[in-house]
Amino acid sequence: MQLVVLAFVLVVAPLGILIYQATDSMVTLSRQGREHAKEALDFFSRSQHLRELSGDLVRSARQYEVLKKSEIEERFRSQLSEYKELLQLHSFLIDSGNIETIFALITQLEKLPLDKTTGEKVTELVPLTQTLYDDTRKKLDQRLEFLNAKAEEQQNLLWLQAGLLITLSTILILFFSIRITQPVKQLMLRIKALGHGQLDMSEPFNGPKEFLALNQQLEWLETHLQLLEQEKQAFLRHMSHELKTPLTTLREGTDLLAEELAGPLTENQKEIITLMQENSLSLQSLIEQLLDYNRLQHGGEHELQTQPILPVIKESLSSHQLLLKQKQIQVTLPKQDIPWGIEKGLLQRALSNLISNASVYGSENGLLKITLTQEDETLKIEIGNTGPEIPVTDLEQLFDPFYQGVNKRQGSVKGSGIGLSIAREAIRAMGGNLELHSNQDGYVSFMISIPNQGHASDE
Repeated sequence: MQLVVLAFVLVVAPLGILIYQATDSMVTLSRQGREHAKEALDFFSRSQHLRELSGDLVRSARQYEVLKKSEIEERFRSQLSEYKELLQLHSFLIDSGNIETIFALITQLEKLPLDKTTGEKVTELVPLTQTLYDDTRKKLDQRLEFLNAKAEEQQNLLWLQAGLLITLSTILILFFSIRITQPVKQLMLRIKALGHGQLDMSEPFNGPKEFLALNQQLEWLETHLQLLEQEKQAFLRHMSHELKTPLTTLREGTDLLAEELAGPLTENQKEIITLMQENSLSLQSLIEQLLDYNRLQHGGEHELQTQPILPVIKESLSSHQLLLKQKQIQVTLPKQDIPWGIEKGLLQRALSNLISNASVYGSENGLLKITLTQEDETLKIEIGNTGPEIPVTDLEQLFDPFYQGVNKRQGSVKGSGIGLSIAREAIRAMGGNLELHSNQDGYVSFMISIPNQGHASDE
C-alpha cells in the first residue's frame, strides 16, 4: 500500500506541477492582456481627446480674431489648460519625441495674448498632436507584439515543461509498474509451480512487505503440501500391502470355489463366483494402476537401454489376446523392428494401457493397427483402432487422471480413468510424449514419440 501511494504521489506530482505552471502562465498572460487593453483604451481615448482639443483651440483662436469677445478668450485659455493637463498625464505613460516640443509651444501660447500671431501658433499644435497620436499607436502596437512574443515564449516553455514532466511521469510509471508487477509475476510462477507439484521455494524473494507476507504464506503452503505428499506416499504404501494381501486370499478362494474343489456348485452359485472373480480382478487392476500412476508421478531417473521394440509390443499385446479374439478384432503389427533406447517396463506399461483401450472401445470385427517408424532422431509408435470417435467435449481432459469420457467401456470390467494418464507419464519418464494422432472417419489412434537420448546403453 505504501508503494502504491508513493507511486501515485510521485507520478501525479509532475502532472500537478505542469497544471500549476500552465494555470499560472494563463493567469499572468490574462492579467497582462487586461492591463494592456485598459492602457490602450486610455491612451487612445486621451490621444483622441488631445486631437479634439487641438482642433477646438484652433477654432477658438479664429473665432476670437473675428469676434474679439472675452468669453471666447476664456474658453481658449480653459481648453489650453485642459490640453496641458492631459499632455502631462500622457507623458508619464508614453515616451514620444515631440512631447517636449508641444510643451514648449503651449508655454508660448500661455504667455502670448490671443491675437493673430497666437492663432498661427495654435495651428502648429494640430500636426504635432496628430504625430503624438501616431506615436501612441506605434507604442501600443509594440507592446502588443511584446505580449504576443511573450505568450509564444511562455507557450514554448510550457510545451518543453510538458514534455519533460510527461517523460518523467512515464519513467516513474514504468519503474513502479515493474517494481510492483515483478514480485506479482514471481508469486504467480511460484503458485503455478505449486500447482504442478514443484515444491522448491529456495529462490530468494524480494518485494513490498505485503508480497513478502504472501510469499511466507506460500512457503507455509509448500511445507504442508510436502507433508501431505509424504502422507500420501505412506498411505499408498500401506494400501498396497494391506489391500493386496487379502485380495490375493480372496482371489485364491474364489478360484478354488470356481474349480469346485470344495464341492459342486449350482448355476446361480457359479454366476456369483464368476462375478466375484471379475470384480476382484477389476479391484486388483485399479490398485496396480494407482500405484503405477503414483510411482510415475514421483519417479526418478530411468536407465534407458537400446533393445528391439517389436518384442515389447508383442509382449504388451499378449495379455489382451482373449478380449481381442472375443471381439474378433484383427491385429496388424509392424513388419520391421527398430532397436531404440527405452526403459522396457515403462514402454510396456504405456503400450498395455493403449492396447487395452483399443480392445475395449474398438468395434467388433474391427482393426487394431500398430505401426513402428523412425523420423530423424525420433521413434514413432502409432496404436490405432476402428471404432467410435472420441467426442470433442472429451478432448481437453482426455489425459487428465480419473476422467472418464462420454464413450463407455464395453464389458463387465469398469475403467478407472487413469489408463491414458499412466501411459503419458510413462512415455514422459523416457523423455518422450504421447498425444492423440487421429480422431476421424471412425478411426482413433495415439502416437508415441521417443527421441534418441544419445546415452542409452546396450542391453
